[in-house]
Amino acid sequence: MAIATTNGQVLEAFSKMRIKHPLLDKAHQLFDDLRHAKRSSPGRPQKFGALFAPSQSGKSMSVQIYIETCVVDEVIARGLFPADMDRAEIARQQKLVLHVTLSAKASMKGLAADILAAFGDPASPRGTTQTLFKRVYDFVRRHGTELIIIDEIQHVADSFTKLDDQTWIGRSGLVHSTAVTDTLKTFLLQGLVPLMFIGIVEARHHIFNDIQLASRCYKELDFTALDLAVNDEKSIFFDYIGRLGLKLRQHGIFEEETNLLLGDIPAYLHAAAWGRLGMATNIILAAAIVAREENATNVTREHIAQAIDDWAIPLNIIDYNPFRTSRRTLDVRVAA
Repeated sequence: MAIATTNGQVLEAFSKMRIKHPLLDKAHQLFDDLRHAKRSSPGRPQKFGALFAPSQSGKSMSVQIYIETCVVDEVIARGLFPADMDRAEIARQQKLVLHVTLSAKASMKGLAADILAAFGDPASPRGTTQTLFKRVYDFVRRHGTELIIIDEIQHVADSFTKLDDQTWIGRSGLVHSTAVTDTLKTFLLQGLVPLMFIGIVEARHHIFNDIQLASRCYKELDFTALDLAVNDEKSIFFDYIGRLGLKLRQHGIFEEETNLLLGDIPAYLHAAAWGRLGMATNIILAAAIVAREENATNVTREHIAQAIDDWAIPLNIIDYNPFRTSRRTLDVRVAA
């Protein structure tokens, strides 16, 4: 296998890396459950799943891996695509599970246009809101779509159709709905298709502060930061970064294996990534580029420390370098 000689090749290798872990398994089981309910009770009111977590927690990657593996295997088995067709192309063309990324300030019409764009409708933005949603319904039925995953739910526009001063167990104490969430409720209640909502934590109110919509929730996943004080979560983080280190050689980036479980690397990488798997991956990507530019044969502790100095701190991902100064030491200095 040729060793990467450019930063572009490093970026390409990281884009192809896939590392399974228990959080992925839980997400994929939820997707399977929602799809099973759709197949077994077509036309009956459907449920939704939810995943709200900080950026770089692996939310969108969980969807991407599900489509690339489980869904591609299934559409081939059903005879929808030939087995010898490129799997990446099948993942792009299949419509069994639709991954929709919302545009900024999504209105009802914007929601419909985004869904139609995911279906590959060339005329997606054209027409009235009513016309666009009719096309959405037609596409769902034509393609036998079993699940629509709506990503970046924080982009829903806050244009309220009603606002009731009514206490509830929701976080804000207010019950409200928007034109968009009213439309999503209709999708579920009419049995069109189950939904999966994904977004940052701050967007949770878009779904759960509407009692009627919240009552349709089947399960909410927890992708919050992993805590090293919790044994199961520590195991997930350590196993993930250990396998990430091995993939640096497997994907032809370096000649020698990288041991990311050596010494204090796991604890300090966890601190720098705030316990997020996606962020830990991005820090190691930055470290791999530092190492490649030095013509190193693997990634070392110093490369990771340099990546935090050069990449993570300037981007305000973290305001100190755990590999150089502990948080406790920094706090003492600030207090003094």
